[in-house]
Amino acid sequence: MKPKSIIFTIIVIHMTIAIAYSWPIPDSGQTKCYDNENEIPCPKPGEPFYGQDGNYIINPPSYTKLDEKGNELPDDATSWVMVRDNVTGLIWEIKTAKDGIKDYTNPHDADNTHTWYDTNPENNSGYTGTAGDGTDTEDFIKALNDEAFGGHTDWRMPDIYELDSITDLSFFLPAIQEQLFPNINIMSAFYWSSTSNAYNTGNLELAN
Repeated sequence: MKPKSIIFTIIVIHMTIAIAYSWPIPDSGQTKCYDNENEIPCPKPGEPFYGQDGNYIINPPSYTKLDEKGNELPDDATSWVMVRDNVTGLIWEIKTAKDGIKDYTNPHDADNTHTWYDTNPENNSGYTGTAGDGTDTEDFIKALNDEAFGGHTDWRMPDIYELDSITDLSFFLPAIQEQLFPNINIMSAFYWSSTSNAYNTGNLELAN
């Protein structure tokens, strides 16, 4: 799909480590095991079908809620604006005010949607996307960085691999821990990434 033809929700991150993907790969959340057709008890070493994802828990998910200044909050905190993934070191913005009404004066409004737009030739693969009046991805990211949201000024869109790092296959629609990432827009189920489509750099990969 061309970015100019459809509007998608945006989620952004602040990255606290190098972009060379030196961080560990979080566990997928898959805990069930299967044979060729049906779910089975997870086999033990040496048994048929041993070695599938459900047999392993590697780098189990670990998250910390953060307040608007980046301070850590207890797990049972009822209000938070960011979440730090303790496995990857990525910090994720949290959407708020989900009431079915868009409010672009609040960049964190869960109901806002955005067209993809990036004027940086180092990022856009020769395609700038569709500009909006406060409703495109570049406007959104600029708003967060201008306010130094969470004490950071290097907010950006995640690439498709970073988006995939917060999926949890023990959940479905959405495949994410909603108790940590509330106000997910299930109706759209799509989020912009910064990754260009490998077959057509005028397209942007979408994650759902």
